[in-house]
Order: sequence, then structure tokens, then C-alpha cells
Amino acid sequence: MHRILLLIALIVCCFSAGANAQQKNFSITPAPAWLVPYQPDLKQVPDARDVSNGYYILLFEEQQHVEQSAVYHHMIRQIVSEAGIQNGAEITVDYDPVYEKLHFHKILIRRNGKVINQLQASKFKILQQEDDLSRFIYSGLYTAYFILEDVRKGDQIEFAYTIEGNNPIFEHKFTSLFYLAFSNPVVNFHKSIIASPNREIRFKTFNTAPMPDRQMVNGMQVYKWEMTNLPSMEAVDDTPTWFDNFPFVQATEYKDWQQVIQWGDRVNMVPAPGPALKAKITEFKREAGNNKEKYMLKAIRFVQDDIRYMGIEMGEYSHRPNTPDKILLQRFGDCKDKSLLLATLLKANGIYANMAYVDTYTRGHVVDYLPAPDLFNHAIVYAKLEGREYWIDPTISYQRGNLSMLTVPDYQQGLVIDPVGKNSFTPVTNTGKGKTIIHEHFLLPSDRKDKGSLTVTSIFTMQYADDQRDGLANSSRKDNENTFLNYYKNAYGSVTPDSPLQVTDIPDSNRIILKESYILQSPWKTDSTKDQRINFNMKANLLRDALPEYAEEDRKAAPLQLRYPFSLDYTITVEMPSAGPIDEEELHIRNDYYAIHFVPSVRNNVVTMHYTFETYQDHIPASFISTYIKERKRIDGFLGYYFYLDTDDGAPGDGPSQGLNWLVIGLAIFFAAVFTQYALRFSKVSLQPAGTYAYPPQIGGWLVIMAIGVFISPLNIFNGLIKASIFSNNMWLQLDKSTNATHNVSILQLLLVTELASEIGMLIFSLLLVSLFYKKRDTFPKAMIVFLAFNFTFNLIDNLACNYIFEKKSWETEGVKQLVQSFIAAAIWIPYLIRSERVKETFVMPHEKEMVN
Repeated sequence: MHRILLLIALIVCCFSAGANAQQKNFSITPAPAWLVPYQPDLKQVPDARDVSNGYYILLFEEQQHVEQSAVYHHMIRQIVSEAGIQNGAEITVDYDPVYEKLHFHKILIRRNGKVINQLQASKFKILQQEDDLSRFIYSGLYTAYFILEDVRKGDQIEFAYTIEGNNPIFEHKFTSLFYLAFSNPVVNFHKSIIASPNREIRFKTFNTAPMPDRQMVNGMQVYKWEMTNLPSMEAVDDTPTWFDNFPFVQATEYKDWQQVIQWGDRVNMVPAPGPALKAKITEFKREAGNNKEKYMLKAIRFVQDDIRYMGIEMGEYSHRPNTPDKILLQRFGDCKDKSLLLATLLKANGIYANMAYVDTYTRGHVVDYLPAPDLFNHAIVYAKLEGREYWIDPTISYQRGNLSMLTVPDYQQGLVIDPVGKNSFTPVTNTGKGKTIIHEHFLLPSDRKDKGSLTVTSIFTMQYADDQRDGLANSSRKDNENTFLNYYKNAYGSVTPDSPLQVTDIPDSNRIILKESYILQSPWKTDSTKDQRINFNMKANLLRDALPEYAEEDRKAAPLQLRYPFSLDYTITVEMPSAGPIDEEELHIRNDYYAIHFVPSVRNNVVTMHYTFETYQDHIPASFISTYIKERKRIDGFLGYYFYLDTDDGAPGDGPSQGLNWLVIGLAIFFAAVFTQYALRFSKVSLQPAGTYAYPPQIGGWLVIMAIGVFISPLNIFNGLIKASIFSNNMWLQLDKSTNATHNVSILQLLLVTELASEIGMLIFSLLLVSLFYKKRDTFPKAMIVFLAFNFTFNLIDNLACNYIFEKKSWETEGVKQLVQSFIAAAIWIPYLIRSERVKETFVMPHEKEMVN
């Protein structure tokens, strides 16, 4: 009896699962009979280097029957590794049960010649995901999930299904856009569109995609693409939203944009206003009097701020707006709902207004496509009043100011839904342009142990004020304060708030002013290059963040995204304890895409760094990127500056960081031992054979001057090593304060260790030269030539490396002095050592062992 009850329960569960699936327009059926024949070559394999995620697509087949309103999908995944078991063993299909039906035909696993059927209705999980709820959009889409069991490496997973049904909003007129490449390699690719010969379907290809082959099959027109071994493709980072490097095809029945406008007009038909809408129109007219501009502004503010954004886009309401009366009563709607309500309110007072379609991704490049209504993802309003044009986005809240200050994002092109108006696109323009004005004021103390201060004043106008107002309204004051504080902590270390964030909103002029006040706990840092000196590293990070990033290596031919429109006026003032000059030049760069200017100035003890940055387009074209990379490197040199202050407090630090770095001293001893060993070996090398030497003459002529230099050189090198801060423990602890964050401290450590080794080597080398010179050894000339050449090369490389790491645009005086001295010494003495007869006569003595022999 217990077993019978259990069996009944299992049957009921299976039936419930199947019934639940049926209720969601899901079923298991045979493949449709209308498919056109296709025979893939399943023995081919892709390039193994092209496979990612542990599997590749052995077969991708998609057949679309326009008259049946059905799309058949057939896929085979080849699992090649354990990663493929994780990434390729789940099947998901999205569909809208309001107007679509999902029919599954097969789910198979092929393993070692065996076929395992896993298709069971009870194993499907059909869930309503609503991924767009975070954007306040409820679409009604469902996802059918199927998780395969017992998937192993080497398996082939084959599945096929058909989605039947079309959104009735499109009136059974055909449009489609599909890709001919994917992020995984595809061995066999088939795409076909089956339609009545009476349909006039036009195609346009992008990014070298091929046009279809055409043929008649069973009285139907078939458009077909068949390809093999399609390599995987990758999207390019940091490109504008309209850029797409994948090959794709667009198909449409619409002949021109006028047909799309007529469709939009039918979809957006407005019934006569109801009582609630009439009352609202009367209210606005009464409050505005005869001032239509005031009426228009009231209507805009009402729809933007009082009608909350929420879209229920199920079925045909994905594109059909709800009636303005309904939106007014429920006080919420999506972009098309709010746009239709606003256009209706404006028309009611004799103001020209119509909905306009835009696409937030393709933007102005939507004009490159064939006419189709499903190319757009957003609706706004186009209005005219007293000869002026206005573009209004009803989904943007907290816009302030008068009509001339209205702004919209960079949509670029809009299709105005007016059947008697323009039959093509209209440029979307802003009536007002805004700006971001930032002023950072640093007050630095006169002592390294004292605190400094930072005051930041930010002024935002027009669209930038709208953005800030929206951000401030959707987050707490505390969250904003912490965000701003952490920004400056990351740049300047220990920073604490001095007073709460001050916000001043000036609605009439659409301006927002933010004021931040901070305490810099320890603005001065110990200078690692010179004792009794401290420094402050000013960073123009707000401008650095506004500049587009780039990948210099292996960047494909693609445009680089620019923030547009964007205008930044950025001033940094540093109030020093005492007056002093700055070594900084101006920077002026302007081209068709952006302009950046930098002007430094000094007045008494206040240093001012003034930057402006403005963009003219939303991208930098691929042909200009190499120029931008060069200019960006130059710009980076102006985005930071070291301010120095000499102190009288002796050592550059105190506490446990003082003293010698014994690890460095140990390295110095090690290097000295190694170089001494090599020096001793070299000292025993002779160029002259035994018995061939003659007693050399006394030192004379120019060799007297050389002798002075040879004997003084070890003393100078040793004196420099003793005074160097490289042996100071504090210097090594402060390395992270010595360079900008863009450079790894390890690079600087490697440079310092290399310098130490070179200096020790030069010291040992100079002592060897003293010995060789005193003994008039035959190896002295060649050794001296090597020493002079190495000294110049070392100084040159050292200066270049220091300037790169410390991001200086001009070399330090001391470094240039040493480089020039080493160059002059090499230029004079190397030719002399090579050509002088006195040198050849004087340095002839072999090693003592050679003489004994």
C-alpha cells in the first residue's frame, strides 16, 4: 500500500510539472515539417587554440519560417575539457509566453557511439527571471532551464527546439538582425529564412558579412547562409556603444522610414482625454495663465518628477504605450508611457509635440541601418514653441532651470513620430551646454609633523547638475561623504573630514555647488633622494579619470570611447609655507576630438595648476589612436607635480625607520667581493707575450693629467657612496611615496639595486685602474677605455630611467652635470688612448708571472 501511494505521488508530481510547463506555453513535440534540408560535416574540428570555456559549437543551425512565425534552433556542443562540463552542460531558452510557445524536440548526449536521451518535461524548470527589474522594467519573459546529468569530457550535447509566435504589435511584418560569428568557434553554421515569394525582404550586411544565397524550396523563397569553421571573436574594450566588430546581417520588409513612422503613429494613437487628464490640463493652464513656456515647463516637471519610472512591458506593451489617462491615474510608466503623456499635455495647449524614437546604443549610427521599428530602445519627446526646438527626456528626473537649460543625453538622432512631418531622422541637439568646475585648494604646513588641509569646491551646471541632483537624491548624505573621502584617501593617504559635505542647489540657474573640507594628517613625505628634504605629490586625478584608457599593445582597429558631451574646468592651488618658483611649462593640445590645456602660475607662495578638458565627439577614431597614445603619454607628465621643502631637522625621519639598512650594506659587501674577484683575475691577464716587453719611459705629457684623474677617481666614487641615501633604512621605507601610483615600487627597487651594483663595480674598477696605471700594465689602455665608455653609458641610462620612473619632463641639474662630464671625459681620453704613441710606449708591462717566465 505504501509503495502504491508513493507511485501515485510521483505520477502526480510529474503531471504537475508537465501541467506547469503547459501553462507556460511549453511542450515536447517532434521537429517541424517545414525545415529545409541541411547536412553538416560533423567530422570537422576547429583550431584547438581557438577553443575557450572548455567546449566548442560543432553545429549551429537556425531556421526561421516567416509565414509560420516560428524559429527552429538546433545546436551541438562538443565538450573538450572539465571546464566544458561546467560551462556547457546547461540549456537555457528565453521566451514570452504571452505570444510565444516553446516546443522542445530533443536533448541528447552522444558518448562513445551511444546516444543517451535526456529529454523529459519534468526536468525543465520554467522561471520568470525579470533581470531588468533593477531598471524598473517588468517584461514578463520566462526562461526554461534544463540541467543535464552525467556530462563527461568528450561528450556531445545536442538539443533542438522551436519558438513559435510573433509579437502582434509588429503586425506580422518581418524584421530581423542576427550575427554570423560568436565568442565560441562554430564548426558548422546554417541560417535560413523561409518566406513567401510575395514578401519583399531587403538585406544589409555589416563587417564583411556575406549576403545570402537564394533558392526556391517547395514554393517558398529561402535565404540561406552556410559556412564552416567560423573562428571565435572577441569584443574590443573601451569602444563607444555603437561600435560592433562582429559580422551581422539585418533583414526588413519596411521600404523606408516613413513606413516606420506610420507604424509608430498607429501604435501611439491617443483616445480622447478622460476626466482626470482634462482636470490636470485645466490646472496647468490656470497656473500658467497665457504663458505657454510656463505651461510647458510645468508639464515637463510633472511628468519627470511626479510620474515614477516603471515599465510593465508584456506582450504588445513592449512597444505600445498605455493611455495617458491610465498613466496619470497609476502615476507610473516607462519611457513611451511618459513620453506619450507629456506630448498629450503639450498638444492640449497648442504646443507642437510628438514622441520620438532613439536608440541609446547605436545612437546616431541608427541611420546606417535599414528601416525597422525594433531598432529603437527608448522614447523621448520632440517639441517646438515659438520657433525653438526642444528635446525632452521624460525619464530624467530633477531637471531644473528654464526651457533653454533643458538637456538630453547624446542620442544624436531621433525619429519623430509625425506622419505629416519629416520622413527621416532629425538630429537630437541640446539647447544648453553644461560644465563641471572643480577647485582643489591645498594648504601645506611649514613642518613635516604638522597637518595640512584640503578644500574642494565643485560647481555643476546644466546636465551635470541634473546628474548630481539625481545622485544626491538616490543616496544618503553619509554615503556621498564616504565616497568623496575615500577618493582623496586613495590619492593622499591619511585624510579625515574637517566638516560635513555642504550642498547648495540653485534651481533657477540649474547649478549645484558641493563643498568638501578635509584634514591632511601628514601631507609632507620624506624625500628618498635627498636628506633634509620633504615632498608633497600633487595629483590631478580628476582629469586623469576623465581621460579615456587605452591598450597600447594588440589593440585592434577600433575607435576609443570618449565621454561626450564633457567639459571640465579643473584648478588645483597649493599654498606653500614659503614662496618659490616652479619648473613647469604650459601644455596646449587641440584636435577634432578633444582639447586639453594646462597653464601653471605662481603668486607669492600660492602655486596654481589650471587644467581644461573638453570633448567634441563620442570617440577617437582608430586612425587617430596612435596619435592619442603619444599625446596621452605627454599629458600624463602634467598630471602630477612634486613640491619640495628643505628642512633643518637633520635626518629625514625618526623612530624605528632611522638607521642603516643592513641588507643593502650586505649587498654592497657581496657586490664588492664579486667584483674584486673578477678584478684580480683581470689583473693577471696580459696582452704582451713573455719576453717581448721593454722597460717603459717615465710618465709624462698628457699622461700626467690622466694620472691625476685615475688616482682621484676611487676617492670621488667612494665619497659618493658614503653620502648616498641608499644605505638609509628610511629611504627604502619611503619608496612608495617617491613615484606615482602608476609605477610599481619593485621597478624602483630594481633600479636602486642596479645603481648600487654599478657604483660598487665602478669603485673596484677604478682601484684596478690605479694598480694597472702604477705598474704601467699593457692592459691599462683597454681597461681605461672600457671604464670611460661604461661610465657614460651608465649615467645616460640612469638619467633616462629616473626621469621615466619619477615622470619628470626635464632632467635634474646634477644628473645632467654628471652625464656631460662623463661624455667629455670619454670623448677626449678614448681617442687619445687609441692613437697616442706615448700610451703605446708606456703601458707595455705584462703580469709578473709572464716576466718570470
